[in-house]
Amino acid sequence: MRTFLSAVLTLVAMAAIVLAVPSLWVKERLVDSEGFASSMRPVAEQQKVRDYMTEQITRGVIDRAGGAGSFTGGVTSAFVTPLARAYTDSDQFEEDFVQVVADQHDYLFDEPGADAADDQGLQLDIAPMVNRVLNKLGISAQTDGIMVELSGSNLEAGRYHKTGRDITRLALASTAAAIIGALGGLLIARRRGVVLLFLGLATVAAAVVSYAVSVVGADRAKDELTGGAGSDREVSEAIVDTVLKNLHEVAFIVGGAGLGVALLGAAIAVAMRRRG
Repeated sequence: MRTFLSAVLTLVAMAAIVLAVPSLWVKERLVDSEGFASSMRPVAEQQKVRDYMTEQITRGVIDRAGGAGSFTGGVTSAFVTPLARAYTDSDQFEEDFVQVVADQHDYLFDEPGADAADDQGLQLDIAPMVNRVLNKLGISAQTDGIMVELSGSNLEAGRYHKTGRDITRLALASTAAAIIGALGGLLIARRRGVVLLFLGLATVAAAVVSYAVSVVGADRAKDELTGGAGSDREVSEAIVDTVLKNLHEVAFIVGGAGLGVALLGAAIAVAMRRRG
């Protein structure tokens, strides 16, 4: 009976581990607003993103500063672009970029209210960025609602709210089941080395599943969030690739840890068998 209970708990833990690793990562890095925002800083550091945002901010400044009515087009661009470039090369740009992308995350993952905006593609409100460059020009007037659309399909408010909620529940439940099952299986087991071996193998399997999720998820996310071609698509893809790159790294770390646990379990099992 003791061996049977240990086997059942170990099997439960193994299944839960395979589910817990990828779902917990999704919860912490995609569903959670702060976790997602922390993943955006490396995106802001990419040169192609800085170049694209410099171009968009320059256009926004020219439009708000009077465009051709104030300067000729060439002079305006030549005058504003260096200021916009200096801004996008600054730490302040990284902070602002993280904030505007986090706002879009909230639009997609928060429950939509009764006054939810019309369906839209992936958009960034760069008004705060434009205002900073306008201030450098000595223009104190503040503007708002300067939207940069990162080409893609229409995405309604709260598009991923239910999915995010379900994944959060799955992550918490599977993590709890993995902990309870693993501890219970080890405490009851007569051959704890064997239990460790199988738990380690399950962890390796979880790493493989996580890596597969990152590969499949990248293609699906790009299909849903991006479309067409050009710099705007490159920025959208940079966001997707940077976020899922972290899952690649997590998969390798988890896989290595699982392999270590499996080897430890095998060593203990062999040692106990020789003693017996």
